Amino acid sequence: MTWRTGHGAGKGGPRIEVMPPDELPSAMGSLTDRPDRTPDGRFAPGNGAARARRVRPGALGGVEAAAAPFEPFRRWGRRYSAHRRAELARAHGGSISAGVGAIIESAALALATSRYLASVGAQTLDADAMKRAADLGSLARQHELAAWELAAREAKVRAASADPMAATHALLARYADPPTTST
Repeated sequence: MTWRTGHGAGKGGPRIEVMPPDELPSAMGSLTDRPDRTPDGRFAPGNGAARARRVRPGALGGVEAAAAPFEPFRRWGRRYSAHRRAELARAHGGSISAGVGAIIESAALALATSRYLASVGAQTLDADAMKRAADLGSLARQHELAAWELAAREAKVRAASADPMAATHALLARYADPPTTST
């Protein structure tokens, strides 16, 4: 998320917007030096306490029972969500927060529903269903961008807090070359 100056009809006031893909913060990479993780970011064997603390997503955040025609799309959404959470974890230091996971769950549900409505619209030639499918696809994209940005910000905080002296080093670096004054 970022603050943008309003333009067009909204000129003047600041707006909160999801950043476009080319302005998103970069991924942090894997933090392989963590003792509780393996090099691929998974929990190390015997780390039962860490596994127990994780938030385990339900079937797309509580969408348990689905009507028979939607069921294949729901299953696809669950697989997509699990795959995407793993991708984000790998890209941002080996883990993601429950908040990022929830955003990805919402994106997966929107995308699964979008695919279902697109299928219904194609079978029945219902333009309204196709329009709703496109709208849900756009919503899923916004959720994906927000999840990436939040994961990147959280990874930066984790990286900074991994070095307890990081703030001191940054302060010392700032004053290492004091500005010269002319007399």
